[in-house]
This record gives sequence, structure tokens and C-alpha cells, in this order.
Amino acid sequence: MEEYKNFNKRLKILVSKRRDLIVNTLSNIFTMRLIGNKTHEDLAEIGMAEFINQFMYDFKSIHVGKDFFRAKEREEDIVIINEVTKSQFPLSLKAYGDGPLQLSTDSDQKMFPYLESQGKEITNKDQIAVIFATHEFADFNNINVMPLIYNEKNKQCNIMVFDHAKAIKNTARILYIGKGENYGNKKTGTPNLYVFR
Repeated sequence: MEEYKNFNKRLKILVSKRRDLIVNTLSNIFTMRLIGNKTHEDLAEIGMAEFINQFMYDFKSIHVGKDFFRAKEREEDIVIINEVTKSQFPLSLKAYGDGPLQLSTDSDQKMFPYLESQGKEITNKDQIAVIFATHEFADFNNINVMPLIYNEKNKQCNIMVFDHAKAIKNTARILYIGKGENYGNKKTGTPNLYVFR
């Protein structure tokens, strides 16, 4: 987690000095949305890996998403290596329009069934703290997620740095969403989403 925080700090410094580099990279990624969602998500993995390799001199990045996806092992898309310390960490990239974020696919399907057992609306702070501390939510802290956000109408894009500790501390409500065509399992049409606020 510390390595990821250090990487984010270095990325922020680079972007503040050379905003044009990240704007061009993200613009190229999101332009591919004109072809299709899957296309721009694949390009995000490759584009950000190359951005790191070309412009973040103390870091090296390897695109591993395709290998892990085929093996259905993990949801990380790239591995980042600190060239100074030789430490490495995985990173999961998400490309989204602005709005609610799906930060994890919960590939082991542990979180959703556990939340179902806790109720449809959870507002008790103690209960929320217990939820985040359970075995079912153990992976929540272990996935480094970098959402790439865009707004097509306003032609804007940005990178969101997701802070797990802050999310846990500030979550005041966990709500089951039971209706709406934008939510749910595409195969069965069954709603299957909880929102954390």
C-alpha cells in the first residue's frame, strides 16, 4: 500500500508539471470509446502502462491484464516496478464515465452475498466498521484501483486516486439498489448492486 501511495505522489508531481502528457494520453484512450467500451478499456491498460514507462523514469510497468483475464486469476491490469527500490505492486485500471464507480468485480463473489445477509440499507457506523473488517471484505484493502474518469459531453477527463482508508472511514450508508436498467446482472436481469455512500 505504501508503494502505491508513493507512486501516486510521484504521478501527481509529474502531472502538475507536465499536464499535457496525461491529457494527451487520456484523450487518446477515451477517443476510442467511439469504437466501443471494451476497446477504450483495453487501450487504458496499454496507454497507462506506456505512459509510466515513457514518463515516470523511476518506474517500469508491465501490462498483465490479458494474461490474468484469460487465466481468471486476478483483476489487476498492470504491474508497476519501482526501479530504485525494486519493489513492485499490481494496479487495476477502470475507465468510467462520471457517476457511480464499480471499483471491484468481486470475482470470488464473497462481498455481495455477505452484504445481502446484512440488510438492504445499513447506516449503523459500528455495523459498517464490522463489514469492512470481515473476511469477505479482506480484498477491499488489497486492490490498488486507479479509475480513469471522463465526461463525454464536456470533453473532460481525469484520474481519480482511490483512498481505501478514507472510504472506510467516511462510509455512512450502504444501500442495496433494486431497480433501474443501468444496474443488475446482464444475463438474468437480476439487480445485484450495493452502493456505498
